[in-house]
Amino acid sequence: MDVALYRTIAAQGGVFTTAQALDHCGDTELRALVRSGRWRRSRFRGVLVDGEVPDTPALLVRAAALAVGGDLVACHSTAAALWGFDVLGPETLHFLGPPELGNRRRPGIQVHPSSLGTQDAVLVDGVWCTPAARTACDVVRLTPAIDGLATLDAALRSGACTRAGLAAAADLQAGLRQVVRLRWLVPHADPRVDSPMESRMRWRFLAAGFPAPDLQVEVAAGGRARWLDVGWRTERVGAEFDGQEAHMTPQQLRADRHRHWHNWLTEHRWTLLHFTGADVYREHRRMLAVTARALGLRPGTWRS
Repeated sequence: MDVALYRTIAAQGGVFTTAQALDHCGDTELRALVRSGRWRRSRFRGVLVDGEVPDTPALLVRAAALAVGGDLVACHSTAAALWGFDVLGPETLHFLGPPELGNRRRPGIQVHPSSLGTQDAVLVDGVWCTPAARTACDVVRLTPAIDGLATLDAALRSGACTRAGLAAAADLQAGLRQVVRLRWLVPHADPRVDSPMESRMRWRFLAAGFPAPDLQVEVAAGGRARWLDVGWRTERVGAEFDGQEAHMTPQQLRADRHRHWHNWLTEHRWTLLHFTGADVYREHRRMLAVTARALGLRPGTWRS
């Protein structure tokens, strides 16, 4: 095989187009190389992958970039995944181009024109993408409100962003849609949150107008200490998100929680509330009402 082709493949991070391959070999040879596993087809039409290169999120993005055009920049949740703080999942890959960009949408790929330009693009794992703080702000503005704080918390936790960097990036997005929501959320972002669902639970409390809860609240008594995910120290109320462990049934999870944790706090005059994904997403009004009663909040002083 022509060495020049493999230099091109290496320079492109293991991905290449069928047109590039056919410049160096015939169609019959191309098909034979695919059948042998030397090359493999990507999920994007017209894009091949070197068979020795392992599948990674970055490889998928590089293949998608070839499918829509190498002049584009990964953005939104796609860039967040490259930076290490995506909380949305890779169902659709997102790219950014100039305002006059023509429609290059493909199945599984969304291309967005950008009023802010792409001159600040950064190379991450062989892919040009928007800077980390700008990426986080874009995701917050363009996704459902419940995912915003989870994204900002994850961005800080990853180490790719600082709160000051997020605030500066938000200022640069003045005038864009949902930037007011973004600016409200940035001061609440905190790297100590353990999971996106804890962030979403905390967002429910903040959006309802509850006093801002503390994080990683230490409860010490009798020479022992425990920590709550979220809590209000003055009111002695804690809230925890219960995510089912892979090896535990829901019944085992409840028994374990009760045996090792709940009773101890109750004995020390704390109220501990437990919530699940169903509470955060579908039954949040009940979750907020229960928490408001525990905090002693009067009706009409908070929003459901």
